[in-house]
Amino acid sequence: MSEPPLEEFHSHRLLVAVDGSQASELAVRTSITAARRDHAAVTLITVVPDVVVSAGWSVAADPVALREQAEKEADSLLRRMVERLPPDLPVKTIMRHGKAGPEIVAHARERGDYDAILLGARGVGRVGALVGSVSSYVLHHAETTVIVVHPPREQR
Repeated sequence: MSEPPLEEFHSHRLLVAVDGSQASELAVRTSITAARRDHAAVTLITVVPDVVVSAGWSVAADPVALREQAEKEADSLLRRMVERLPPDLPVKTIMRHGKAGPEIVAHARERGDYDAILLGARGVGRVGALVGSVSSYVLHHAETTVIVVHPPREQR
């Protein structure tokens, strides 16, 4: 008994996690290729980590100010990324708060119609912490296809 022929993967809606790192930029570039080929829409998501002020921090560390600054940086990151995308590409942006992995998965579940989640293998951007543990979390908890991109060694 022969197996059916393999078909191409097609997407209509892509969720792409961004944090300002080279790995997340590669995920965005990968989404551009797929979106153009399939006429898909792209949603960029970034997650602002919760601000925790420990007893060791200076009294001047205002949690509200720290959160506002993190939100400004996340908003700036999303705006810069949108400006760099091809103008014919349908794109939306989402900003969430909390831990990156759970928030990415939660948004994808709430929305329920993404064909794939794309993210970098490791990120160390100023806005968030899309690190190896985040990609691992998303791989193990997402209910849709997950594509983890890894920049070549010379680009890290």
